[in-house]
Amino acid sequence: MKGIIWVSSYPKSGNTWIRSLLVNYFYNYTKDFDSLKILNKIDKFPNPEHLKKLIKYNDIETNPFKVADYWMSLQKKILEEKNNFIFLKNHNALVSIGGQEFTNELYTLGAIYIVRDPRDVAVSYFNFDKTLTMDKIIDRLVAKDLMCLVTKKNIYDIEILGSWKFNYISWRDGIKNIPKIIIKYEDLLDNTYDVFFDIISYISDLTGQEISHQKIQSSIEKSSFTNLQKLEKKGFDEYKKEITFFNSGQASQWKNKLNKNQLDKIYDSFYKEMRELKYI
Repeated sequence: MKGIIWVSSYPKSGNTWIRSLLVNYFYNYTKDFDSLKILNKIDKFPNPEHLKKLIKYNDIETNPFKVADYWMSLQKKILEEKNNFIFLKNHNALVSIGGQEFTNELYTLGAIYIVRDPRDVAVSYFNFDKTLTMDKIIDRLVAKDLMCLVTKKNIYDIEILGSWKFNYISWRDGIKNIPKIIIKYEDLLDNTYDVFFDIISYISDLTGQEISHQKIQSSIEKSSFTNLQKLEKKGFDEYKKEITFFNSGQASQWKNKLNKNQLDKIYDSFYKEMRELKYI
């Protein structure tokens, strides 16, 4: 079965861990997992290098939302070069900008959406990017406007996020006829085998791929946080030298990190969705 299977989430929600599990299951044919470069088997969408060939620097600098004009054509080109399904990593909300949809049923086969307690998302983001205060990070989480996140090092590295709530709802409710699976990061942490088995079963239903319990167990072992932290020291595209990309990965870190005003801002914005997901 041909099409894109999105590996989507708001940033700092466990996307890289899911990718590690998936690449070890589908693409790692060796006994070892000794380089994080294999994570590139699941490419980021949109790939900044692809955008660079399509959009003039001045155009993207003036209006980064212009990236939406190329979402569909890029997906079409990617699939033209593939004979099978493909995973693509993504932090974008499932939005329409200027009449341009992020994706559609023609190109999308399915979507794995990872959601994480927004309180821990804030803490993880703070640990990752020390240039931002916790208050600034929470302001981003709850922002009502559609936020366009542009990486400082590469103006073509663009993600259109929305708030934590908007991002989650957009994937939960979008493209109605496409089967999706929503994974809570905390469930994956507590019951890694069972939840990853559910993900592989979902992919099997979409693609007809056989399920290997041995490969599931092997992928989990190779993708342990201890191993990911060890491999990170060898080099990782998403790694910043001044911080650690793979932190502890634990849940409920927010209890010792967020003050009452910060928590109130999160609850005021996300109470309904946090109740729905049993975070409160």
